[in-house]
Parts: sequence; structure tokens; C-alpha cells
Amino acid sequence: MSNDRSLTLSPDARTLWVHWGRTGGGPRFLADLVDGDLAAGDLPTRTDNAYLSWNPDAEIAPRLAETGTRCAGDFPVRTYTSTLGVILGVPRLVWNSLRVRRWLRTQKIDRVVCVMESVYQSLALPVLTPRDVEYVACIHDATIHPGEENILQILGKRNELRRADRIVTFSDAVTRALSGRVDVPVATGSHPPFDLQDAATDPRELPDLPVIGLFGRLQQYKGIDIALAAAKILRDRGVPPFELRITGSGPEERLRETDLGSQAVWDTRWIPEEEVTDIVRGMDIMLLPYTEASQSGPVTLAMAHAVPCVGTPVGAIPEQLEGFGAVSADTTPESVADALEPLLTDPDLYRELSAGAVRRVAEQPDWSELATLVRAGISTSTKNEENVG
Repeated sequence: MSNDRSLTLSPDARTLWVHWGRTGGGPRFLADLVDGDLAAGDLPTRTDNAYLSWNPDAEIAPRLAETGTRCAGDFPVRTYTSTLGVILGVPRLVWNSLRVRRWLRTQKIDRVVCVMESVYQSLALPVLTPRDVEYVACIHDATIHPGEENILQILGKRNELRRADRIVTFSDAVTRALSGRVDVPVATGSHPPFDLQDAATDPRELPDLPVIGLFGRLQQYKGIDIALAAAKILRDRGVPPFELRITGSGPEERLRETDLGSQAVWDTRWIPEEEVTDIVRGMDIMLLPYTEASQSGPVTLAMAHAVPCVGTPVGAIPEQLEGFGAVSADTTPESVADALEPLLTDPDLYRELSAGAVRRVAEQPDWSELATLVRAGISTSTKNEENVG
């Protein structure tokens, strides 16, 4: 437990932005956030005090490498590429930890920011960071999702929360969930949409055969079974034709072989980062029938591409969908079907929600504003209120 060093440490102090994950949204979040940091304020000043540590095996490694050339310095760290590699790579983790600690001292780093947890990083970085260096932990999920728990993730999250001098969350729901668990300052930011540079500027129209899409890791808490049951309910009600499209990989792939699963179109594989945008653009409605969640990453892509969403009342999902989505009354298939049906049958409502996504993108804090929040520890909500009038 540490004092709030942000009270004495300048926002423009030498800041190292870190994520050592290879896949998923973490590397993209790192790249967008550091690009936003470099674009904030006086570019030469930020270029002199922004540093980057990233995984050269990341799916978007070329982009991260280019971003690193615009920083004051960068430190690539390889981790592992397989489950077996988690164990076999421990000696390299120890060696890299010693190298990173020396590099922090050499570069005179004042602040380390973990932009998203990852296994090796969350085990090592909180421990190797010197105590006189401010440690900022960006916490996207207050708890580990059911089906994803393992001892390394549990230890990693514990390390992050114990070492943090400050915490940044991306929803009020996560901030509330951390209340009582930490006694360091917590700033609540807003996750800017991915694909901001290609964001839709016009609302969508409801097509003749709308695609209801689910995308990501197919874990039990994602409610794939609920989506399938809700689709059957809608068809039994005589709702106009639609396609249920399920894209991703995970344990719930097993449902593909069930009677309910046969009514969906499945693409069960790991989806490389370069395909993610087109997958989301190919949806007309994004469905989030989660039974448990802190928040959803794909929602920011849906917002950017004006895709209306339907979600369940768990975690930050209602907060995330405000203005461009519908929230079911509970997590039952009947309730999810009730929330979906108006979007499938009312073109005016569909267009209104799509237009709401366009408005949300225009109003949402951008990546430069989020980077400033992380450096300064001031919530975007507070900053926006201060700017009113």
C-alpha cells in the first residue's frame, strides 16, 4: 500500500506504458493509449517522457514497434506462445524481470502503468518496479471471469491491487466492485471506442435478414446457451427471419452440436486481430447475453460501427449500452428474447439506436483524454463536468 504519489508527481513525469500480452484486446488497447498519449498536448514534450514495453510476439507487433520508435524509449519483452511455454519460460521471465528493473533505473522512469493485466506481466511487474516509482494499475475487470480462473491469474491480480499507488477503472461498476478491497485512489475513466479513425458517421438501417452476432471467447459466462434459447423463442413467436452468428473459440463450442446449436451459424476458431473489425461490421445487432461480467470490450467496436446492442443487466453492461442498446430485465432466455424482438421488428427503433451509437462516439472521451486521466489521476467524468459552461 502506497501514498498517492500523483499529488506530488507531475503528469508529465517519465511514464512507462506496459502490456506484455500477445492476443486479444490488450495489445490494441496499449497501442491506442500510447498513440493518444503521444498526441496529447505538446507532442515533443510527450515524446520525451513516454516509454513503451510490449511483446514482440503480439499480433499487432509491427504497429507496436512503430509506436515505440516515437517514444523516448521502448523495451520489448517476450513471454510465451503456448501453455507449456508458461512453465518453460519461467527462467526467461526471471531474467527479463532483472533486465526491466535495471532499465527502469537507467531511463529514470517515474511512473509505470499496467494498461491491462496479463499473466507474466502481472506476476513480475508489480514486484520488480522499485518502490519509489509510481505504479498505476488499469483494472478492466474487478474479478476473474468464471471458467478462466487459475492460480497464476489469481496471484497476478492480487499483485496488481497490492502494489498499486493508484488504480484506473473504465466503468462505475468496476469502481464500486473494488470499493472496500483497496485503499488507494481510484479514478474512473471511459474506454474510448476502438476504430475511432474509421468510426461510422451515419446510422444503419434494419436489413431484411439482420445478423445477430456474438463474438469473442466462448466461455460459459458469455451466455451462449441463453442466446440459442432466445433465438428459438423468437422464431417460435414468428419474428421475421434473422441469422444468429457465433464467432470465436472456447468451451461453449460444444453447443454447436446440440439441437439448439444447429440454428446458429458458427465460426469456431481463434480470430486474428486483423479480422475483428470486419466481423463486428458484419453484425446488425451485437448480443451480450452475459450471466456475469464487469464490462465488455467488443461493445466499444459495436459503438464505433453504429451496431445496436442487446445485453443483460450485469456489471457495467447497462452503463456501456446507454443510448445505443437495449437491456433485458434479467438473464433468462425469455427476457433476452423480449429485449431483442423490438430491434428486429421496428426499423425506426433500430435506426434510433444506431444513431445513438454515432452520437456516443462523438461525445466519448478520446484516447488522448484517457492517457491524460491515467497520468493525472482525474476521472474523465469529473473533467467533463468541470468543462461544462
